[in-house]
Amino acid sequence: MTSVTVPFELPGFIIDAVQEQEGCLTIKAHSTTTQSKCPDCEAVTNRIHSAHSRRPYDLPNSGRTVRLYLKVPRFRCVNEKCPRCTFVERIPAVVPLHAQRTQRLTATLRTLVLETSAEAGSRLTHHLKMVASPDTLLRIARHIPLEMQPTPRVLGVDDWALKKGRRYGTILVDLERHCPVDLLPERSAEVLEHWLRQHPGVEVISRDRGEEYILGASRGAPQALQIADRWHLLRNWNEALQRMWNRHGRVLRQVARQVQAGLEMIAVDDQEACEFSPSPNPPAEEPSYRQQLFNEVKGLATEGYSKRAIARKLHLHRATVARYIVADELPRRVAPQNISSVMPYWDYVQRRWGEGYHNAQQLWRELQTQGFSGGYASVNRAVKRLRPQGKRRRGVTSQKPVASPITLSPRQATWLLVEIPDDLSQTQTLLLETLRQLCPETDVVYPLAQRFVAMIRNRQPEELDGWLYEAETCGIAAIRHFVIKLRQDYDAVKAALSFEWSNGQVEGQVNRVKTIKRQMYGRANFDLLRLRVLLPP
Repeated sequence: MTSVTVPFELPGFIIDAVQEQEGCLTIKAHSTTTQSKCPDCEAVTNRIHSAHSRRPYDLPNSGRTVRLYLKVPRFRCVNEKCPRCTFVERIPAVVPLHAQRTQRLTATLRTLVLETSAEAGSRLTHHLKMVASPDTLLRIARHIPLEMQPTPRVLGVDDWALKKGRRYGTILVDLERHCPVDLLPERSAEVLEHWLRQHPGVEVISRDRGEEYILGASRGAPQALQIADRWHLLRNWNEALQRMWNRHGRVLRQVARQVQAGLEMIAVDDQEACEFSPSPNPPAEEPSYRQQLFNEVKGLATEGYSKRAIARKLHLHRATVARYIVADELPRRVAPQNISSVMPYWDYVQRRWGEGYHNAQQLWRELQTQGFSGGYASVNRAVKRLRPQGKRRRGVTSQKPVASPITLSPRQATWLLVEIPDDLSQTQTLLLETLRQLCPETDVVYPLAQRFVAMIRNRQPEELDGWLYEAETCGIAAIRHFVIKLRQDYDAVKAALSFEWSNGQVEGQVNRVKTIKRQMYGRANFDLLRLRVLLPP
């Protein structure tokens, strides 16, 4: 053993010796206290009965584990009526009662487990010479006290997945202080109502348009102003448009074929035509079993079966059954898009390749001078088709890189209606014009879609009533159903157009919950997840 210098001080103790052996630093010290209070009766005594030893671990020093040997007095209580005869001196500033680690070591381990996880934190402690098991770190985290959060004036409410598709909870966020105030284990009206009744004073509630949150907020805080989230309003509108297009699958395919044929007649040097040149391998025909399922769904729906009954009988998802019922024919699967950004410059690449320039990096730099905005990987994949057979990977042909033919799905058709016209490409504009020619309903829905998006983005509450009337009388079932739902939540929808509050930052907190969940590897329960979410970063 060799004596070394003292790396730190211990308040209330005199250090007697510091020794090092096999990577462990041992510090021996004794207490200077001469009197203490009884923990039961609080009587002050200076009668020392004997001595007691504490051997906690402390923060490591220079890559060495630190172990303290603390000699503290055991006092005799002078109160004859006290049931405790003797007691050991309490030293909470250094180490709590019965603890095996000092306060500062515990605080460091607490920070470590909160910033990482139990498993990752345990692996780090081995390298940092303050060894702790994952279970120990979880126990340390669970003993962290939570401060009482003030009741927010503006509250954001949203759900998050405990187990995606099965169990959901509720997160509550103070939109003025930008921090979560609570995490609830359920997504129900009763749980939200109970929390609001226990925390009176909420004046504004921003929420999505779920019925559970509408009912819970109305019952728990009837005086609060409810605001529907604008992003959810746009999403619900897009879903209504997609339901409408699900009935016109044949028209969408006809539009795509007509635009494809028009683009094929344009000159080859036209960049927009090159992006949509036909694929040499047309998509395969739909498998017969999907057509059989489609016919069975249609037949059962005609017989009066409900969507749930059809889904159980045919072992299909309810969303698939609903899509098949409203479709006029079997929805086609959209072929994967394989667009190469090198196609407009392919003639130049072939010419340079014939001149002996076979370096993909050099070709990429030359294409950049001509306006090419793609990456090096795109050029590298393209020139692989020009290499000799022995230098190419299996499956790579020497054909010109081409794209899949134009397709128009219900989601893509919806995007054409809600996107700003100036942001559409030339091909998208052509698709929209052809769609308006072949489908008369488009001329009715397109102005409504543009006005609704502008009304939400610019927050124009004065436009709401007129838009609702026009949409309600447009004669399209999916739009009328959407308007009915909006009227049921009319006050919250109008408030969304009148006030700045939304669930934007609540969605950010939900992403933080997802990150913490993945860090914990499923080892911790809801109590620790709630603790980690609510603790300030």
